[in-house]
Amino acid sequence: MNFSDIIVISIIVVIIAGVVVFMKKQKKNGSGCHSGCSGCSKSEGCSTINK
Repeated sequence: MNFSDIIVISIIVVIIAGVVVFMKKQKKNGSGCHSGCSGCSKSEGCSTINK
């Protein structure tokens, strides 16, 4: 493994970590449905503001 391989792998790890953190923040804020309210099993419990 050379230096450029390490840089590419570290960039991929940082991107994946950012996506995980972003998804956790969305879930914490109450927007756990990713495909919209029409396909969400929890749409009955959502307030009209979040829809």
